[in-house]
Amino acid sequence: MKAKLLLGVLVMTFVVSSCEKIERSQDMAIVGTDTSDAVITAVTECETTTRTAMSSYTTSNGYYLYWSKGDEISVYDGTNTSVFSTESDSKASGEFTLKEGTFNKNSANYTAFYPSTITPSNMVLPSSQSYVAKNVTGFPMYAVSSTKEFNFKNLCGIICLSLKKEGTDAVGISSISLSSGNLGMSGEFSVSDDYAAVVSGTSGVSLNCDNAVTLYASSATDFNIIVPKGDYNPLYVKIVDTNGKEVNLVSEDKISVNRSGMTKISLTLSKSSFDSSLEMIPITESDVDFTSR
Repeated sequence: MKAKLLLGVLVMTFVVSSCEKIERSQDMAIVGTDTSDAVITAVTECETTTRTAMSSYTTSNGYYLYWSKGDEISVYDGTNTSVFSTESDSKASGEFTLKEGTFNKNSANYTAFYPSTITPSNMVLPSSQSYVAKNVTGFPMYAVSSTKEFNFKNLCGIICLSLKKEGTDAVGISSISLSSGNLGMSGEFSVSDDYAAVVSGTSGVSLNCDNAVTLYASSATDFNIIVPKGDYNPLYVKIVDTNGKEVNLVSEDKISVNRSGMTKISLTLSKSSFDSSLEMIPITESDVDFTSR
């Protein structure tokens, strides 16, 4: 099957530092006591980006990302893992306060993750993600420091499926699944020397839409899916419409994703694309061809 496809990469840089304001008279901060001296402030280094919510505009380097109210990070002090949360919203810096657990304010080393569901004892990328229009949720980040200043690094990149419809029939999307013959996208992972998540298995990932997402002929709708960096060879794509019909595609060449990068794949679908009797979706002006599976 052939379909219109365009491949491109937008590089995103999200360097975040943090400062912790503490008193030296006591080592431990515990939820339920006065934790006002256990505050982590996450700020951007280069006035470019932080991470969790993508803004509606881009720069020459990619998307701006911002902290969102309610964001939580996990911080491991060498003994205990605690959770810090922020009330900052749509800002390039956020002040995080202790929400759960016990925190050693004078530890020699810290390890931090975003989102807080990732910890040193639970380093797992989820197999299911939720669709958010023009955005992502829970973009994974990682930081280690021997001081109170954290420089967060993004663990993953994004595959953006930019979908249009052709024809007059309505087309609605309920889910999109990605997998690969050679690399995993979810499950247990380790962190490489260049701060990239390396998944130990070969499990894929799905993006689920709580409500049907309608495609348009005049403008593309982006579906952003968080995946680790790598050359996916081949990349398998399953798109499911609101009637439960599928279109299954496989790339004829590798699809490359950079850490902190976005790889955009543009496809034009029609209602008949989801008819299993079709063998191909036409592809024109493509860098990478997709064929039916």
